[in-house]
Amino acid sequence: MKSSIKHNKLRNTGILFELLVRQITADVMENKQNGVAVKLMREFFNSKKELGKELMLYRAFFNVQNLSEQKAFQLLKLVTEQRKQLDQHSLDTQKYLLIKEIKKNFDLKEFFSSRIPSYKIYASIYKNFDAAVNGLNEVTTIEELASSQFTIVEHLSGKTVNKEIKENNELANIIRSQDDDIRYLSYKILIERFNEKYKGLDETQKKLLQEYILNISNTSKLKTYTQTESRRLAKEISQYSKKVADKVVRIKLAEVVTQLHKVENATVIKENHMTAMLIGYEILKELKSL
Repeated sequence: MKSSIKHNKLRNTGILFELLVRQITADVMENKQNGVAVKLMREFFNSKKELGKELMLYRAFFNVQNLSEQKAFQLLKLVTEQRKQLDQHSLDTQKYLLIKEIKKNFDLKEFFSSRIPSYKIYASIYKNFDAAVNGLNEVTTIEELASSQFTIVEHLSGKTVNKEIKENNELANIIRSQDDDIRYLSYKILIERFNEKYKGLDETQKKLLQEYILNISNTSKLKTYTQTESRRLAKEISQYSKKVADKVVRIKLAEVVTQLHKVENATVIKENHMTAMLIGYEILKELKSL
């Protein structure tokens, strides 16, 4: 019997899969068609292995939506019972080998730093499965389990639908359901659409967006790049602003510099930081043209 339920993202099959998918996306955009992530996906997540079977149980909670609470609890019970039927020894061995390969081929801290929109749901599923397999006996643990199950049920019933989660899962499910050639073509089309949409940007702006997209699984590299660029941008805009005669314009430029300093000091790079830098690049272009 267990005295507590703790989430371990290193052993969460759903999260491991999501992170590998993100790594594959980054690899494809860098023209790495047969990267390590693809090989790991094929080796460990096929339907004949226990790891692949557990992944299907995780995905079962994302393949349906807007259930009644009664049906949501029934699905939760059914999937949990199926989880008990898996060969735990084989599953543990496969997870160990997968994690070993991830540690061998990637920087573990960077690999796990990518944000998962449905993280809370994956964590709740993990806790529910863990309790089903290993048991529990203390009141505090029962409360933890109940909280996790309520989170899953609310997700299934549509009460906690997050637009970002929904869009990510719908797109990912469509792409994942295709064979390798179609999946690669899908990514290629997405890249071409991206290039068409942002063709009006200059090279510095394109480079920023490229870094943002390519480093979804390497947040420290993205952070280093944005810190360096925001610092450079702020310095150049400050220098040019000294030559601007209009006092009101100088005040506005000072505010832009302040926003760029916030990007430089940010611990996590978000979309609003990208927007601030794109605006900064545009303003610098205008200043240089004057």
